[in-house]
Amino acid sequence: MAIQAARHRLQKAAAFDKGGRKRKIKSLEHYNEKEKNYVDTKLYLYSRRLIELCVKAQAGTLLLVNQSNKEEMTKGDEFLLRNWSYYGLIEKIKYKAKIVGINLIIE
Repeated sequence: MAIQAARHRLQKAAAFDKGGRKRKIKSLEHYNEKEKNYVDTKLYLYSRRLIELCVKAQAGTLLLVNQSNKEEMTKGDEFLLRNWSYYGLIEKIKYKAKIVGINLIIE
């Protein structure tokens, strides 16, 4: 949310910057990339922690239950989770589970 707020402040201030549209948009794109990188880093971290927990517990199968319900609940709050992707998280979990040899079941 801090990155989004900084981007919003920058967007308001861009009207008073000198230069053309391309120059004004450049800094906004920088903040968009920062936000995407932050989200990607957090998804990586959460998936890694989950797989490490499974390895520590010597689990052979990981069962993800009611993921579609959670996705529907978060669609209502677009401001907070506008760049978060449950699909991206599940893909990272699938990839890491495959490397470690854990079966993944999504219900």
